[in-house]
Amino acid sequence: MKDLRELQYNSTLSSLPLHAASLQLDDHCWRISQLFEESQDLTGILLFDQRVFKAMISRRHFLEIMNLPYSKDLFNKRKIIKIAQQLNPKPMIFKAETYIGKAVEQSLSRSADQLSEPLVVTHNNIYFTLDVHVLLRAHAMIFSATVKKLNAEILHSNLLREKLEHANREAEEIARLDSLTGIANRRHMDEYLSREWENALSNQTPLSIILIDIDHFKSFNDRYGHQSGDAALTRVAQCLSHQIHRPADMVARYGGEEFLIILPNTTAEGALTLAEKMRQAILNLKIPHVDSQVEHILTVSCGVSSTIPQSNCSPDRVIHCSDKALYEAKLQGRNTVIVMQHQPLPGQAEECSPEPR
Repeated sequence: MKDLRELQYNSTLSSLPLHAASLQLDDHCWRISQLFEESQDLTGILLFDQRVFKAMISRRHFLEIMNLPYSKDLFNKRKIIKIAQQLNPKPMIFKAETYIGKAVEQSLSRSADQLSEPLVVTHNNIYFTLDVHVLLRAHAMIFSATVKKLNAEILHSNLLREKLEHANREAEEIARLDSLTGIANRRHMDEYLSREWENALSNQTPLSIILIDIDHFKSFNDRYGHQSGDAALTRVAQCLSHQIHRPADMVARYGGEEFLIILPNTTAEGALTLAEKMRQAILNLKIPHVDSQVEHILTVSCGVSSTIPQSNCSPDRVIHCSDKALYEAKLQGRNTVIVMQHQPLPGQAEECSPEPR
């Protein structure tokens, strides 16, 4: 008995249990009864005239004939050829290589009284009968297996999509980070500042910027080498990141040895306090810098600017004010914090004015 569980969507009729029970038209009718009694799985018997296929009689049709008055006695005494007109001379015939699904589709197109009749299958000029119920059961199992496979493929596809989306998110995240220090890069900073600027403009809330530069960093690289310089940049970046605690605040590498901190909804006073905290935190790292003209350890200078955005202003001007404040901090000896309040005046050029300390 063939295992129907091994069937696939492209399985053919040759994969199903087929029966080759046959008789000659010249045989006696009682032989039909004998064959059906010998095999309870047999649903039809093939009838030949010598080697020529002529008809098929199904178990159902045979039982119907036997239930007619006097049929049993007459049936047993006659030869099959005498009742040929009562047989099914034109059963539905398929080649063995026909796909199961196609055979089901065609067999269901038969008239209602023929739907349960066995099918005839040919292979290399040999005839077989096929129980239509076996065919339908096989098709149902194929359909069920196909659905399960499709569901598994959909699940697998969903998992692959989730993995791909996760990989894309990771790639996007990596693309936003500075490869050396691990903090936000210049591109991410520009996007974030533009977005926070629009929010502050819409809500009329303050936005502050801190621009930080490592003092005499060129001489640090010259003395200790670029590898040590990269290590120092990374330590400074992580130290600055540890000083902020609000999700909206961002520390980014602005370029070279410069860092920029974006502080939404923060006043100049709040930015000044944080800048001083950051400056002191860098001092506390105590990274040696014997060639510094400020201290013998690494120090930073900080420029702070703050504004409530107006439509005649842009984020670049606020950064410009921070840069001017940073320049002033360097002029005043470095290792210090200078604040400049950004004040765009209606109808006039934007200005940066020093904020009293």
